[in-house]
Parts: sequence; C-alpha cells; structure tokens
Amino acid sequence: MTTLELLMYKLQQNRQKLSLSKRVWLFLLSGHILFSTLAFAEGGFKPGEEKFTLNAGVFLPTFNTKVTVNNSDLDLGSEIDVENDLGLKEDETVFWFGGTWRFAPRHRVGVAYFQFKRDATKTLLTDLEIGDEIYEAGATLESEFKLQTIPITYYYTFRKRENYQLSLSAGLHWMTLDLAVVGKANLGNQITDGNVSASAAAPMPLLGVEYEYYFNHRWTTAVHGEIFAIDLTDDTFAFSGAITNLSVNTIYYFIDNVGAGVAINWFTIDIDIKDDDWNGGFDYEYLGPQFFITARF
Repeated sequence: MTTLELLMYKLQQNRQKLSLSKRVWLFLLSGHILFSTLAFAEGGFKPGEEKFTLNAGVFLPTFNTKVTVNNSDLDLGSEIDVENDLGLKEDETVFWFGGTWRFAPRHRVGVAYFQFKRDATKTLLTDLEIGDEIYEAGATLESEFKLQTIPITYYYTFRKRENYQLSLSAGLHWMTLDLAVVGKANLGNQITDGNVSASAAAPMPLLGVEYEYYFNHRWTTAVHGEIFAIDLTDDTFAFSGAITNLSVNTIYYFIDNVGAGVAINWFTIDIDIKDDDWNGGFDYEYLGPQFFITARF
C-alpha cells in the first residue's frame, strides 16, 4: 500500500468514526429533547396555576318549585306547586357552559350560563287561582316556566399551598324568571279562556368559600358553598330573598390540558317580590349531578 493509499484509508476511517459519533450524539440529543418534552407535559400545568379554564357539560337536576302570583285587588295569592298543580316535569337534562380567568396568582373570576325551560299541558282536577284568574276543575292549562341563570363570581385565594388552595368568593347570581299560563274551559256551549303571565329579574349577591385539593397534577377535587340574604323595600318596589348554593366536584385530566369531571349541586332560593311584572313569591330548589369536560390553558 502506497503512502497515498494509506492516507486515504485513514481519512475514510476517521470519517466513519465521526459519522458514527454524530449519529450517537444526535440520538442522545433527540432522547434528551423527547424526555424533556414528556417531563414538561407531565408537570407543565400544576393545579391552581392555569390561567384559563373552559367547561361544558350536562346537568340532571330534580326540581321542587312553588310560585305565588298575587291578585291585583287583594294583594294575595295561592301558592302553586308547578310540578303537581301545573304538571311540569320534576327533572330535566340541561346543557351548561362556563369558564374562569386567573388574572393574578391569587385572583380569578368565573362565569357560567344555563337555562331551565319546562312546559306542560294539564287538565285540572280542582279549582286553581293564579293572579286575577280562577281556573275551575276541568279546565285545560298550558303552562311554561323558564329560569335563566348567569352566575358571576370573583375568587380571592388567601391560602395557597402545593396540594391545596382556600379561597373566598363574592359574586352575583343573575336570574330571570318567566311564568306563563293559558287556560281554556268549556262552560256549556261556551269556551272561556284566561291568561296569566309574570316575569322578574332577581340579581342575588352571594358570599362563599371554596376549598380545592390536589391529589396530584391530574386529579383534583373541590367544595364550594355560597349563601346570602337580602331585603330591599321602597314605596313602589319590594324584594326580599335568601339563596344557598353548594357544590362538590372532582376532575381528572386524561391529558395535560383536557379532562372530565363530575359534580353534585344543590341550590335553593326563596324570593318575595312586588313590582309591575311580578307581585308574589318564588320558592325554588334543585338537586342533581353534573357531568362535564374541562380544558385548562
């Protein structure tokens, strides 16, 4: 082998070693990047540090509703059990959505929206008085009851630890109520009818406390309780009421950003109101499970 051939052979060996070395380093570097990415995915979001959350799901409540629409002359009215007297369903499947925004480490706001709408047709077995109308036994009533709710809540976290946080909450439970009843009755050869409608907006403030516990970065649970009472009266308007809202939920994140949750919610409100659109009372309660998906960012 000549000197030139020997030099070419050595150069080829060095190139092969360098190429092998590069491949080894590229492999190790790729492994390091992959490991780092997975490690970040495992710990990229710690509970209580996400900036935004979005939620959507179904609510399966059982209702217990009583309303009073007073007679305009006597300012008195009979209490109506809308499930028993008007035939509205006691349970329903409702879709809801909401979200939160953490605008500072210890401060966040949340908002949600859901609407309950029930209607029924029922033939009365006994006389029923609603507002200025008296519906006699045998009359057929077509009824609709709608409740729209938009809770807006501010949270201040006064204790924040690695595996839990404890927060105070203050907010407004904005509700609009609508009741409509159309009754028809046959009196001999004559058909009579009577209509009653009532509506009210009930913005109820709420104060509460929330406790969140983190089993790990994927599994969380929370308990939230709110309560408030109010009494406002002047010459033309009167509004008084009490409200209680309790919920317990647990969430599991299947991937870092997306999870599923289940909750139990109990809500009760008792209102007496006197204005141009509704003169009477409203006693409302629901209890039921929620199933939802959630995303955090």
